[in-house]
Amino acid sequence: MARKPESQFISGVHKYLVHSVYRMKNHNAYVGGIPDCWYSGNKADLWVEYKYIPVSKPRKIVIPDLSALQVRWIADRFLEGRDTWVIVGCKQGGVIYTDLNEMLAGIPPNAFISRIQTRKELANAIYEHCSLINITI
Repeated sequence: MARKPESQFISGVHKYLVHSVYRMKNHNAYVGGIPDCWYSGNKADLWVEYKYIPVSKPRKIVIPDLSALQVRWIADRFLEGRDTWVIVGCKQGGVIYTDLNEMLAGIPPNAFISRIQTRKELANAIYEHCSLINITI
């Protein structure tokens, strides 16, 4: 069975993630809305919901397409002061959404394109967020 593009994208990011950052892929059939991955390092932890868009040049506002349960979970944790990101992947890489307004309302296509990072850069951003010692990988 072929893996979905989102799962392939997450694996592509994890391929570059330093092993000192603990990661847990979340799937719970009984509790909806929990982000795809939880990361933990010696500085902070981070919850990340991944989305994937199949087009390389979006023509309209790029909204992460969160379900109502995901919006509720992410917004509640964000407002508690927890670190929550949404990463929207595409063929070229992905864009990190750290601002709750962007997660809910999206960003214009030109902003999305200008903020694309490679999978390796995304893994490094996760590492730098979670770890005290910052090294470029």
